[in-house]
Parts: sequence; structure tokens; C-alpha cells
Amino acid sequence: MMKRGELGEEEEEASCLSRSPLQNSWNHHHSLCPGGSSSSSSRFSLRSPSDYSLSSYFSNGQCNGSSSPFTSHPFDEITTRTTKYDHDLSLCESLLHRLNIREEYKSVHHQGTFNHHSVQSYSHQKSCAGSLSDHHQGSRRNKNHPSILDSQGYIYLMAKDQHGCRSLQKILEDGASLDTMAIFNEVFPHVVELMIHPFGNYLMQKLLDVCNEEQRTMIILLVTSEPGLLVRIALNAHGTRVVQRLVESIKTKNQIYLLTSALRPGFLNLAKDVNGNHVVQRCLQCLTTQDNEFIFEDAARFCIDIATHQHGCCVLQKCVACSTGQQREKLIIEISRNSLFLAQHPYGNYAVQFIIEMRDFKATAMVLARLKGHYVELSMQKFSSHLVEKCLTHCPESRPQIVLELISVPRFDLLIQDPFANFVIQAALSVTKGSLHAILVELIRPHSDLRKNPYCKRIFSRNMS
Repeated sequence: MMKRGELGEEEEEASCLSRSPLQNSWNHHHSLCPGGSSSSSSRFSLRSPSDYSLSSYFSNGQCNGSSSPFTSHPFDEITTRTTKYDHDLSLCESLLHRLNIREEYKSVHHQGTFNHHSVQSYSHQKSCAGSLSDHHQGSRRNKNHPSILDSQGYIYLMAKDQHGCRSLQKILEDGASLDTMAIFNEVFPHVVELMIHPFGNYLMQKLLDVCNEEQRTMIILLVTSEPGLLVRIALNAHGTRVVQRLVESIKTKNQIYLLTSALRPGFLNLAKDVNGNHVVQRCLQCLTTQDNEFIFEDAARFCIDIATHQHGCCVLQKCVACSTGQQREKLIIEISRNSLFLAQHPYGNYAVQFIIEMRDFKATAMVLARLKGHYVELSMQKFSSHLVEKCLTHCPESRPQIVLELISVPRFDLLIQDPFANFVIQAALSVTKGSLHAILVELIRPHSDLRKNPYCKRIFSRNMS
């Protein structure tokens, strides 16, 4: 009697035959897009205070929750309309396996050792790209990847499959203009869906790299044909990558006008979104200051909304850095005018710090004028104390005013014991000299009994000579 768990010869043979040939034939194949599933890069989230500086990233706008036309799920209708082929993904896998067998057949047949009756004939499907078979017949192809002729009629399904997407990207990299045309013709009706697809977005990025200007313009016209459509794509975790690549690739004035006109209505939503803010930053990076004028205008108009948002504060800093002339002056005026409020905000204080770090005398003077008389209360708050330290280190002209305000408090001992103000006192000791430094030291020494206090010990550990 056969033991439990053992297979007979017939059962074992049937088990082997039931295995899919794809498990072996495509495991070694392709590495052009991430496997499994696509996820947002870690660079899309800001996790520490230093992440909100200009050197890390630069993003806001005023959203009203569900009332915003861009906050709802953007592609319910598209997803419902296009999922009728989802059950045919096995067809795509079957195609890939057949293509692999076809390549093996060609290789073995060339050596004259293959039995012609062992593989059934395989007929190609025609696409709207024209008679490509005449063009490719007799041409040398990369035998490691299937020909575009073998993929016609299946390109849309392949674009939504992990291995198929990789194969199509490789064809775009190695192929001729007619290969690009064939792929473009089949995916064009599904551009919006593929832009937000976990695998399809990689094919769309590659297609934007290799397509000609006419094809790129057709894509732009399609994604800007409906108001708010391009913004919703940019807010999507996968779509934002394609829109950023689109911004990088556009060249003509007409393309730039179509794209910026479509993005402008959703600027606030984009600037405050974890995905959309990168589209705004890419515009600032790749387009001219004249083309980005709509960004600078709206950033100044909604300065407070942007500056007080997690991602918006980064966009605002990037706007100041990339703007020139009156555009920069308008932004600086808005930030300076609200600097006292922004200094106390968890995100807004970074915008004011950025103005101080610019070392622009006029801009700095405007900020210091607003902060004058408030340095004590600002020093005793978590976020604004960083700004006071920045003023001490970057603005020598502000040091006397800050120190005089600090030493004028009735209970100076409370100041050096404060969890945040003690860092301001340490910074003042580091940067002051002469009589100003001596006054600080004379006020600190009488409180030597606080040497063991966890907040005071750093102050007394300094050389106060």
C-alpha cells in the first residue's frame, strides 16, 4: 500500500504536466520596472523637520476636503469601463509563452535539427500601424526579446501585465520608429487608464521618452481634453510619475501652454498633495520662469495656505528660489508680512527660516521688523525658537536686539531652565562677543545652583570666560 503523501508514477507525471511553462520560461526575463506592485517612493513623504528645508524638497493650497473637485476618486468610470479584459490576463501570459517557444523554434531550426511538425503554425494579427511585416521581414532582431509583430493585438493587455510591460519597454528601447508607432496606436485609446496603472505607467513614461512631437502632442491633447483630468492624474500615486515625465519631455510652446493651462486650476490641490506637489516642483525645475508665472502668482496669492501645509511649505520655498524680479519680491513680501504668525507654526517657520538664510538684506530687514519685541515669547516655543537661533547666527545686526530682549525679563532663571529657550541662550553665548557676551555671562553665573538641571547643564558646560 502506498504511504500517505507519496505519489504514484502516473500521478507524479500528471502533476508535472500541470505546471505552467511560464514558471520556467520567463523567470529570467526583463528588469525594466519594479516587480510585484508599484508604490510611491519614500521621497514622496517628509518625515523629519530637516526634510522641509529647500535642500531636501520643495510643496500647498487650500483644500476644502470632499468639496474639492480633485479630492474624489478620479477614475471610477474609467476603471469600470476598462476592466472587461482583466480576466484575459492569462491570454497575455499564454502569448508570452508562445513567443518564447517561437524564438526557440527559430534558433533550433537554424541549426537544421528541429522537427517542423512539433510546433503548430502561428499567425500574426495586424495592427493599425500598417504593414509592419514587410518592414521587419529579413531584418535582424534581438532574439532575447519578442518581435512587435508577434505582440500586435495584445499590446494593451501586455501593458497591464508585469512581464508584458517589461517586454514592451525593451522593444521601445531597441526598436525602430515603426515599433513605437505600433505600440502607440494600440495604447493611445487607453492612455489615461495606463497612466494610473501600477505597470502601465512605466510603459507610458518610456513611450513619452521615445515618441515624436506629434505623438506627444496627441497625448497632451487627450489628457487635457476634460477639465481637471490632468490634475487628477497628477494626484495619483502612479500618474504623478507620468505627468512629471511629461513635464520633462515637452518642448513646443503649444505643448507647454496646454499643460500649464490644465494644471493651473488645481494648483492648490497639487501643492498640498503628497503626489501632486512633485509635479509643481518639476514644473519649477524644467520650465522657464515665464512659463511658471501661474505658479508664482498663485503661490503669493495663497501664501499662508501653502506655507502652513506639510508639503506646501516645500513648494513655497522652491517658488522663492526659482522666481526672479517682481515675482520673488511679491513672494518675500507675503512671507515677511506674516512672519510672526508663520514663525510659530510647525511648517510655516521653515518658510521664514528660508528667507533669513537667503541673506538678502531687504528681505531680512522686513522679517526682523515683524519679530522685534517678540523674541522672548518666540524663544520659549518649540518651532519659533529655531527661528530665533537662525536670526542670531545669520543676522549679526539682530544680535544686540535679541540679547537685550532676553536679558530684560524679570526672571532670567526661568529662561535658562526653559526646554526651548535654553538653546537660544546657548546660541547667544556662541555668537556674541565683547560687552554683549560679558552681560550674558554675568546674568548666568549667579544661577550656578541650577548646574544639574537637565536644560541648564549645557549652558554651564560652556566656557563662560
